[in-house]
Amino acid sequence: MKQLLLLFLLLGFLNSSSFSQNNCPVLPTPTNYVLPNLEKESAQSNLPLSLGVDTTNLTKNLFNQLNYLLGVNHQMQAFVSKENPIIQFKKLKNAIEDSYTINITKTILISYTSERSCFYALQSLMQLIENKNNEPTITKCYISDYPNFKWRGLHLDVARHFFTVEEVKRYIDLMAIYKFNTFHWHLTDDQGWRIEIKKYPKLTAIGAWRDSTVKNHYTSTPRTYDKNRYGGFYTQEEIKAIVKYAAERYITIVPEIEMPGHARAALAAYPEFSCTGKQQGVEGLWGVFDDIFCAKEETILFLQDILAEVITLFPGQYVHIGGDEAPKNQWKKCEKCQHLIKENKLKDEHELQSYFIQRMDKFLVSKGKKLIGWDEILEGGLSPNAAVMSWRGFEGGIEAAKQGHDVVMSPGSHCYFDHYQGRGKSEPLAFGGYTSLEKVYDFNPIPKAMKSEQAAYILGGQANLWTEYIDNFQQVEYMVYPRAIALSQVLWCQNKPSFQTFEDNLINYHLPILEKRKVNFAKTFLAASTQISRTTEGIAIQINSKRNETFQVKKIPENRVSNINSNTLFSINRSEKSQEEIIEFTSNETQISESVIIKNSPTLGLPLKLITLPNPRYNNGDLTLVDGNYGSLPWKGNEWLGFDTSEIIFEIDLLKKQKIKGLELSFLKDEGSWIQLPTSITIEQSNGKKSKTLNADKTNSQISFTESKLFVPFSGKASKLRITIHSKKKIEQGLAGEGHQPWTFIDEIRIVK
Repeated sequence: MKQLLLLFLLLGFLNSSSFSQNNCPVLPTPTNYVLPNLEKESAQSNLPLSLGVDTTNLTKNLFNQLNYLLGVNHQMQAFVSKENPIIQFKKLKNAIEDSYTINITKTILISYTSERSCFYALQSLMQLIENKNNEPTITKCYISDYPNFKWRGLHLDVARHFFTVEEVKRYIDLMAIYKFNTFHWHLTDDQGWRIEIKKYPKLTAIGAWRDSTVKNHYTSTPRTYDKNRYGGFYTQEEIKAIVKYAAERYITIVPEIEMPGHARAALAAYPEFSCTGKQQGVEGLWGVFDDIFCAKEETILFLQDILAEVITLFPGQYVHIGGDEAPKNQWKKCEKCQHLIKENKLKDEHELQSYFIQRMDKFLVSKGKKLIGWDEILEGGLSPNAAVMSWRGFEGGIEAAKQGHDVVMSPGSHCYFDHYQGRGKSEPLAFGGYTSLEKVYDFNPIPKAMKSEQAAYILGGQANLWTEYIDNFQQVEYMVYPRAIALSQVLWCQNKPSFQTFEDNLINYHLPILEKRKVNFAKTFLAASTQISRTTEGIAIQINSKRNETFQVKKIPENRVSNINSNTLFSINRSEKSQEEIIEFTSNETQISESVIIKNSPTLGLPLKLITLPNPRYNNGDLTLVDGNYGSLPWKGNEWLGFDTSEIIFEIDLLKKQKIKGLELSFLKDEGSWIQLPTSITIEQSNGKKSKTLNADKTNSQISFTESKLFVPFSGKASKLRITIHSKKKIEQGLAGEGHQPWTFIDEIRIVK
């Protein structure tokens, strides 16, 4: 039946070009896009500013949406017309779920299986209409389309920074353009409680406001604070209005009420539901805190009261309960928590958290809802009805799928939009890490090694936007777009086109759409980048541009200015003395400026062999350790080598026997991201038949630490050094990631003569 319908709709396109994705302006890219082979008539049709629409098979909401979309995108309007309409609609039966077709000849026929799919067709139609010489036109074509994944999500954290009702609605509007269907609304955290709960008014009277907010990055020292009172919340009437607004755009809202961790705002209002009862204010610092909800019965009933009000506001199937980053230090000291462990014959505090989550699971099921939580809810045993959102990589999602639970993949490696998206030093302050447009495009919610029976449990994927460093909606848009468009390709397309094809489409068709909608999107992916390579004498730096731009380049300290084309090489030779050399380059076309700072040294560009390979997520090549380019803070993943092992071994070839005084190694310390300094270092000096080993740790008086730089004295001559770095096997209790292997990040090693 489906094949016959497709054949019938394609009859008008016989002798046409084959199915093509390369010249389709629609994103996410449709399953099929066919252009007719027209010899006698034009491939394009002019459209009037007022379009007649046959509404026989159209709901009132869809007609209203059509009118809104025509107005906001093309300054057009629709009117009801049963005679000679330009747009007609047909309801399909026995077709693929949420599928639609658009057949454009002299008129436009939209066929659809559901109201949702009709709305998706309208969004595609808006992208097919062009404005030429201030007149709307449309290319004759045929499109058939349907989504690949059921869960196509974007997340917004309004707890760290608050956004108005109108800003949240705009966020939803932009999601709708690219056919996202799930809005994950992070409403509570340590730094603010944003949803009105009528039974517990102090949650918003006290918990929605903090008296200070940390400035700069939370790892910056010394810490300084903005002492202005900050906060806000949504009334239940405002929540209802936003839920209705999203539903009209066929987007389901999944509310998140964090528990048992990230509870400081709630406990500031009701400290009796903590283990200590201690009165504290709403937290103004980012991070993970020991103060979590107590597992006692009173707290569970308190939270179930909250959920009872929450579920009346959100008609969707899922309620997100967090479950992440909940230190167990206070539970270990709490008599009531320890009594619960004994009474329920639980093994430890992890099983106590599982008990806590199971209580919420049973409550939500009794109300016709389903629980979803971050992958930490696997620890201690997964609750029977729970779904898992996997953020710490893919492993949690894989394990949940093996156990027969639904999964949403949201790994930090590809889906954290609070990470930097550009390599340049001009990028605004962000949490850390590096997630480029191309990295998002490479994401696949179903890992290659996953078996088909397990893959059936993967609902889809989602990107998360945590807002510690995003205090205005302009910055929200900057961090989300255009990366969200790349994600829409991943989650919608059956077979997404190449990244180059996508990027061309994005530049030619969709950046103008974003500009028209006045979206403050990031242009980072358009900027030129630098590539550092090894030479026999040191390194070479090349400025790469996809558009063959010209640049004005300034070299410091020489202060020499020149105009160059992209792909020009700049050589820097090794120096016996340590000195900074800076290359500043400014695009003559975009006026975007960047710089590369190289700290020259006797180590610059030397051959280096990695015996231990970095984690693939943070393997930027062995040259990273001797390119003179120190990582910036807050850190970006592209500037470091990241290892998730307790032992790291590499060898550096000095090319000739030479006298050295020691070795400086530069590490990253960010305990909130599970990145710690090493515990000891072993250096082996290969000098003919002789070798000697020096163990160095932080308690050794010979060793000096300056911030995250470790200097190890090593007097003698050597032609090759073998370095072994030792790290902890487990993160200690009370720190983020406790019990897991800590990461070690290295950005540079330097010989000191």
